[in-house]
Amino acid sequence: MDWWILIGLLTLLVCVGIGIFMWRGFVARIRDDFRAEQPELHITNLSTLNAGDVITLKPELENIGEGVAYDCVLQLSGWEGNFSVTTMYPQGPRHQTHVIPIVLRPDAPIRMQSLSRCYVRVACLDRWEHRYEYWYPVTQVANQNTCLYNVHVDISQPELTEPHLSFWRMWMLLRKTPIDA
Repeated sequence: MDWWILIGLLTLLVCVGIGIFMWRGFVARIRDDFRAEQPELHITNLSTLNAGDVITLKPELENIGEGVAYDCVLQLSGWEGNFSVTTMYPQGPRHQTHVIPIVLRPDAPIRMQSLSRCYVRVACLDRWEHRYEYWYPVTQVANQNTCLYNVHVDISQPELTEPHLSFWRMWMLLRKTPIDA
């Protein structure tokens, strides 16, 4: 009788081990499939032009992710404008790189006064309308010749604000979305 209990427990442990192994593979595949549908907007290059007291920043905005980005917006703290585009496609035949001229005249708030927190904010939505925001830190450096501030943007390591969805929510979104959409 003791052998049957031992064989039953051993069989149960083997079945549970196989089940956990298969479940982990299923969860990893769903998360990878969901990640493959996400956009990833980045400033890939930044040019700065100085002409007298006017500074022009020219960031190149590009979708380097695998999913399409919708309702994309670029904003700079202390700049009175913004840049928006409805759709940015990933690498492929419809891919585009957008160069955005940001003209900072001497009367721009980011040039006249020191701001506590300055960022370039790049925001977009994925196909399920989840918001992704990339925050690039901006430093202001006082100009020795004038009372204005010069602007430096660090594009090397942006901060990312993204939604944190449960496994079940990812699975439901992937199930309800057609493959070719």
